[in-house]
Amino acid sequence: METTAVQPLKERLRAVLNAREPVRLEAEDRVPAAVLILIFERAGEPWIVFTRRTHEVKHHKGEISFPGGARDPEDADLRATALRETWEEIGLDPEAVEIVGEMDDFPTFATNYLVTPIVGVCPPPEAYMHSEFEVGEVLELPVRELAEGMRIEDWRERGRTHPMFFFESRGHTVWGVTGYILAAFLMLTAEVFGVTVNAG
Repeated sequence: METTAVQPLKERLRAVLNAREPVRLEAEDRVPAAVLILIFERAGEPWIVFTRRTHEVKHHKGEISFPGGARDPEDADLRATALRETWEEIGLDPEAVEIVGEMDDFPTFATNYLVTPIVGVCPPPEAYMHSEFEVGEVLELPVRELAEGMRIEDWRERGRTHPMFFFESRGHTVWGVTGYILAAFLMLTAEVFGVTVNAG
């Protein structure tokens, strides 16, 4: 049997993600959606793929997000939603992605989505064919820099205080629901990536 030290990254991620049951929330009046936390390795370092949304889209204009969107009726499940949206947004063939697990559901309040993060790995992409309407640019950010560049601020909204997670990497800032999802993902997988995450 392989030791953890020499297991491929995807197998270590799969083991951690599948060691717990993701929290699933009732959709109620929310729109079911999925995003893909897409990871690849380059020169032995793990990276995550993000998109910067254009100012043409309806929600979260100009913000950094994971590829993803609302579930279509023809999608077999939310994994299919994440793969389809990734194909539509950045042109990555679903056949190139290996799904290794899922994260807890995240409700959004401004846009009323219920987001299921799907975790996938792929070979280092050679090129992207991004949707000019939805995606301004495709970003590849290293996991180590994201973890090291994390900070937490206390925000007060709707009469309550809650943490807001920010990640700085290569001149880019990841925050909002994407920041929440990224924080939860890195806190869960920090040992896999060999990083330290400030859990606040």
